[in-house]
Amino acid sequence: MNDSEHGERAEKGGLSSVAYEAIMRMILARELSGGDIIQERRLADELDMSRTPVREALRRLEAEGWLVRLNARTIGVKKIAINEYVAALQVRELLEPEAASLAATKFGTPMINEWAKKLDAIRYSKQAGLKQQWEFDQTLHMGIAQATGNEVLFKIISELRKTTQIFENQTLPARSFPGYDAHLAIIEAIVTGDSDKARQAMQLHLRETRKNIFEAI
Repeated sequence: MNDSEHGERAEKGGLSSVAYEAIMRMILARELSGGDIIQERRLADELDMSRTPVREALRRLEAEGWLVRLNARTIGVKKIAINEYVAALQVRELLEPEAASLAATKFGTPMINEWAKKLDAIRYSKQAGLKQQWEFDQTLHMGIAQATGNEVLFKIISELRKTTQIFENQTLPARSFPGYDAHLAIIEAIVTGDSDKARQAMQLHLRETRKNIFEAI
């Protein structure tokens, strides 16, 4: 394989990764929901890409189980069953409080100190919509996982959150930003380096989330 072919392959791989991240984000942000049919051409147009990297991204998402084949020509976003949701939420309740506790030991990092400012900006902004609210929630939870410095823990929490988010998207109507006080309690505990309080705040937040979800369904 010559240098030109290597370059083309690397570029395609890069575009495929960009397409993968974009489509996964669309699934998690309610732009695509459980059961929706995937239209390759429309996605390529929306992402301003050729169909080749989009097709490769869809194959990867299918291989990972986030997309399912409905027939020989059609794929759709996987519908998450309630037993899968409950199992994922139970594991999140075990792991994320410990992640918050570990993150509190890294309280000096700039990323952590910015969370409270971002939360306030969303709370008081008249322009912040559901997408911005979800993006903050995702940034906070995954930021806490990343702040632990444990890459395995980060990956596990990421996959668990995908499962719970897709279920909630396919089951519940869009709603305004939940849990401002709970998020703030988590942030304040981490910012002050209080590991025990960070663990307790995350436990309370996830239990309240579970309670609210099951009341809604």
